[in-house]
Amino acid sequence: MKLENRNILVFADDFGRHPSTMQHLGKVLAKNNRLMWIGSLALRKPTYKLHDIKRLIEKFRKIFLVRASRESPIQTGNVLEVHPFVLPFHDIKIVRAINDFLLIRTLKKKIKQNNFHVPILISSSPIMYGLLGKLGETSSHYFCLDDYSLFKGAFKSLIELENKLLEKVDSSFSVSMPLLKTRIPKSGINNFLPQGVDIDHFFNINKTSAAKMDRIKKPIIGFFGLISEWVDLKIIDSLAKDYPDCSIVILGDASVDISSLRTYPNVHLVGKVPYDELPSYASRFDVGIIPFKINELTAAVNPLKLLEYLALGLPVVTTPMHEVEKFKDYIYIAHDLNEFTKMVEIAIKNDTEKMKEERKKVITHYSWEMITEGIGEIILEVEKGKVG
Repeated sequence: MKLENRNILVFADDFGRHPSTMQHLGKVLAKNNRLMWIGSLALRKPTYKLHDIKRLIEKFRKIFLVRASRESPIQTGNVLEVHPFVLPFHDIKIVRAINDFLLIRTLKKKIKQNNFHVPILISSSPIMYGLLGKLGETSSHYFCLDDYSLFKGAFKSLIELENKLLEKVDSSFSVSMPLLKTRIPKSGINNFLPQGVDIDHFFNINKTSAAKMDRIKKPIIGFFGLISEWVDLKIIDSLAKDYPDCSIVILGDASVDISSLRTYPNVHLVGKVPYDELPSYASRFDVGIIPFKINELTAAVNPLKLLEYLALGLPVVTTPMHEVEKFKDYIYIAHDLNEFTKMVEIAIKNDTEKMKEERKKVITHYSWEMITEGIGEIILEVEKGKVG
């Protein structure tokens, strides 16, 4: 039983913004279904920091691009993008009510205009709780990717909205065991959502697209992704000091102050790299690192980059999180700063071609196609049970 030829409403991060879990799932679902993708409704309060200002400008551009095109959604293949305007003050009850009213009116109009009736509803955002049951959906499913309430600046109402959402959705999917044990829907249909990897993308590498990486001295200790509040900069600082003959390469933007890293001559802050070119850049790494702080927030994290490092055949050194333990036979798990630093050296020195192939082999069981197919089967079973 395969999920196909259906209309699916998706509430997630902005489509195409960065390669998140929802983006990967959506990409596979769109091969055989039509998706109406509702862009980010915000999970935390905006600040006056440059990162947030750039994000607000990006959102307004998308909102007004849609309005300039006579309110028709932006279409990419089978994905119709909708970027509705919402007031980013979700802790105020009256504002939530206004936002819900505007969203319902906008989305009903889009559903009618695009013949998007009887859709399946999928959401990774608790903010849209007030829309459940009002868009003609045949079933609704919550995808819990993080403990959003622990994000810096997160709306205080997120916990309340998430609990209410879990009361109403037909099923939920969680990316880690801590989330699976705490985000239980009233329906009782609670599923683990493993992270996946775009195998073709990371196995078939165009080495020429990142030729400038060849000018960086090896060995390379590498990291890709957003440098945010849950990244332990002390670990990167220590690696830069302890391994002056190694290059520390960081591919990605930063939402925190990383000026201290600029003082090291062996630290290369490359910045954000297009996803299409990421495998080419990262394949130059000699080891991939996941230097996440260990706290209440990261306890529920299932790092997508772990699988992508392994798909490149890279040795990986990571801090201890519940979900990385499943790969303990293929990675290095460090429990403190000193151990992390030592393991990086061991990972580089002891790496072999045989070990690279073993890492790639284990990843073949985690393709996004396989994971999405399993999710589709569960959704269809839920719908079958509702009808029955």
